[in-house]
Amino acid sequence: MPGRRAAQKSSERTLALTILAVGTVVSLASMIGGVWLVRAGVVVAIVMAFAAVYVAWRELGAERVRHAGELKHEIDLRSEQAERFHDESVAMISRFNARAENLQAVIAKLRGQLASAKSELSSMRGNAAWLRAEVAERQARVEALEARIGALESEDTANIVPLPRTAVSPSIDDIWGDDEHPTLVNLSKLNLDEVADLRLQA
Repeated sequence: MPGRRAAQKSSERTLALTILAVGTVVSLASMIGGVWLVRAGVVVAIVMAFAAVYVAWRELGAERVRHAGELKHEIDLRSEQAERFHDESVAMISRFNARAENLQAVIAKLRGQLASAKSELSSMRGNAAWLRAEVAERQARVEALEARIGALESEDTANIVPLPRTAVSPSIDDIWGDDEHPTLVNLSKLNLDEVADLRLQA
């Protein structure tokens, strides 16, 4: 494209310069001859001048057309680049919005987990306080029961009466006298203390 435009511009300029050069040469040559030759030279010069002007205006029009084409092409390129940049910006903004929405969802989820963890921690602290109170109450009950058991044990120990030692049983000679009838028993010589103790225990 640029080489073709340069070649076209060079040919039109060469043509204009050629017309001017030929018109100048003819005008100068006509000055040597007679009046008619001078008049013909003037006519040729005028025609050459009009031809050069026509070629110049033609080149100027072509230059305007080329410039308008180049300007239109540049505008199209700029418009295409702007549209592509706009599409890329919209896509990037969409990706950022999607990422922001994902982050918002993650933050909301983490906040829910944090609230659940705080609630669970508060519940565990309440359970720990209740367990400490329960342990203290149970400990108090155990101590009270231990004290009660100790009191009962001391009371039982105080109520224990030592049993008398086993006495020697009297012999038949001690129970029965020589002058007593065998069917009669001397109760004063019997050891009846064990019988009384057995009755008390019963």
